Amino acid sequence: MFFPFTDSPLAQEKTSLRHQQQDGATPDTAQQLLAAAAALMTERNTIDVPVADVAARAGLNAALVNYYFRTKTGLHMALVRRDAAQAVADMKKLLASGMPAPDKMRRHLAAMIRTFFRYPYLYRLLRALLRNADSKAARELTQFFSQPVVETQAAILAEGVASGDFRAMDPMMFHLCVTGACDHLFAESSTLRYTFGVKQIDEDLCNRYAEAVVDLLMNGVVDHRRA
Repeated sequence: MFFPFTDSPLAQEKTSLRHQQQDGATPDTAQQLLAAAAALMTERNTIDVPVADVAARAGLNAALVNYYFRTKTGLHMALVRRDAAQAVADMKKLLASGMPAPDKMRRHLAAMIRTFFRYPYLYRLLRALLRNADSKAARELTQFFSQPVVETQAAILAEGVASGDFRAMDPMMFHLCVTGACDHLFAESSTLRYTFGVKQIDEDLCNRYAEAVVDLLMNGVVDHRRA
C-alpha cells in the first residue's frame, strides 16, 4: 500500500513559521497588530483606523491583519478581549473578597475609570460593537464583558442592601448611570480642550475625576438614614 509522504508536525510548524517570517510575521504578530491598533486609536482619538495603517504601524504586511483576525470587526473584538481580560479577572477577585459592600463599590467604580484611562478607545469600541444587538459580535461581547460588569454591580448592590449600607436601587439604572459617568471624561476631549483649557488627560486628572465620580455615585446609593 502506498502512503503519501507528509512532513512531521514539527516540520510543518517550521515551514509555517518560515512562511510567516518571510511576510514579517512572528509568533507575536497578533499582539503586535493589537498594540499598533491601540496606539493609533489613542493617538488619533478615534476607533476609525484603517487596517493598512495598523499594519504599517506594526511594520507588517496588511494581509496579516486578515490572516489573524479575518475582519476589522475581528480585530476590534480581539482588542476588547485583550484590554478587558484583566478588568474581568479583577472583578471576580473583588466579589470574592471579604471587604464591606461600600468599599467594594468604591474600588469597582475607580477601577472602571482607570481602565478607560488606560484604554481611552475602549468604551467607543464597546458601543460600536454592541450597536447591532443581533450580531454575533454583540452576543460574544455581552457574554465575556458586559454581563460580568452588570452582575458584579448587582451583586455588590445586593450585599449593600442586605447589610443596610445601601438603599434599594434598580441594578439596570445604576449600571447605565455608572457606565456613562465612568467614560464621560474620555469621550469629551473637545469640551475639555475648548471649554476648560485641558489639553491632555493625565493620571492626576484621571484620579481627580475618579474621586469625584465615586463620591457622587456613592452618595446616591448609600442609605443616609443609617449614616
